[in-house]
Amino acid sequence: MPDAEVAIIGAGLSGIGMGRHLRLRTEVTERVWDGDAGLWRLRTPAGEVTARFVVSAIGAFVDPRPAALAGLDDFGGAVLRSSGWDHGCDLTGKRVAVVGTGASAVQIIPEIAPLTARLDVYQRTPIWVGPKPDSPVPRPVRWLFRRAPRVQDAVRRTATRGVEMVLVDLVVGHGRAPYLAHGGARLARSLWYRTQVKDPDTRRRLTPGYGLGCKRPSVSNTYLKTFNRPNVALVTDAIDQVTPTGVRTVDGREREVDAIVLATGFRLASDPEVYRRTPVRGRDGFDLATFYAENRLASHEGISIPGLPNHFMMFGPYGWVGGTWHQLVETTSAHVVRVIREARRRGATSVEVRPEPTERWTNRMRERLAGSLWTTNGCATANSHYFDHHGDTPYLRPTSAAQAAHAARTFPLDDYVYSPPTRPITP
Repeated sequence: MPDAEVAIIGAGLSGIGMGRHLRLRTEVTERVWDGDAGLWRLRTPAGEVTARFVVSAIGAFVDPRPAALAGLDDFGGAVLRSSGWDHGCDLTGKRVAVVGTGASAVQIIPEIAPLTARLDVYQRTPIWVGPKPDSPVPRPVRWLFRRAPRVQDAVRRTATRGVEMVLVDLVVGHGRAPYLAHGGARLARSLWYRTQVKDPDTRRRLTPGYGLGCKRPSVSNTYLKTFNRPNVALVTDAIDQVTPTGVRTVDGREREVDAIVLATGFRLASDPEVYRRTPVRGRDGFDLATFYAENRLASHEGISIPGLPNHFMMFGPYGWVGGTWHQLVETTSAHVVRVIREARRRGATSVEVRPEPTERWTNRMRERLAGSLWTTNGCATANSHYFDHHGDTPYLRPTSAAQAAHAARTFPLDDYVYSPPTRPITP
């Protein structure tokens, strides 16, 4: 028998009573489907684990994207990475360069700027940064939430719906109401950026030239203000190479630094390179890296892909749904549980989504995104991870969370093929 009926690969899904089922600090380096045994063989540094079903919950952002900087290995100072920060490296009084201005940099830069003697921020593409509503919850409101949990739940649902409106209504419905994104961009330029950044030239270089929403926006009450500090410089000239003592840009200027912070982003879960490092091999030689590299991304409900029996994803192509990660987990879990229960009812040990419903569902998602903000809002210069290497935008499921939850409860179970074992199961 397999070691586990269901193996969940990823973090952040533990709960009460889950401790004895967890294997911490254990990366799954390879997933291989054993068709004869009807199970998955998971390779880990601690040995092989077998499981009947696999749920890939590795998240949207998986591996740090390598920084393509010539000479980086020859740099004589400290090199810090946002994904694995060295807390033993003290930046107080140091000259520091930050490469990147994405979501990680927005959080890092305001924190380290007061410590450094000089901070150079290397920006390739500016990012939209809005205000962050982050005021303390008043004591009377906290008292009300304790006494009336349904009120807190209603507030949470309202806030979640607000986020969903931005993700789905504004992005997907941009063609019907372009004034929403255009108006938001004008308001940010004329009011928010103007009040945050004093120097007109710095403000101009920090302001995106692409439309609001093309690239993942961030929120911060301190990021833009950091560029008012006398020890912080925004560098928009491209980096030529890293030298042993600093960073040289294409204009020939070298800025000496003691440390370099790499905030260069992450590979998405649909990037083929993720699965070249940690292969996923399914039925009849199916290889997930090759599939993602050579074909437009497709899935069934953002959860299943033909060629991968007994395999489900918390964030597959066109899979992001709702205003929070929790909604995505709940929707995916409902889908997966229905399929596994049906497999048990039929006495099947192998289930695999059919190609026809996969193609049909994916085509509907592409049609709904055809007039989205990403295709109609001047996004060509955004350098956005929303666009994959095929030119598609398979990040977002263009439906509401309620629609996705309903689909998880009602999709035809015959969208899957249920197969019995071909021989007695052995580990």
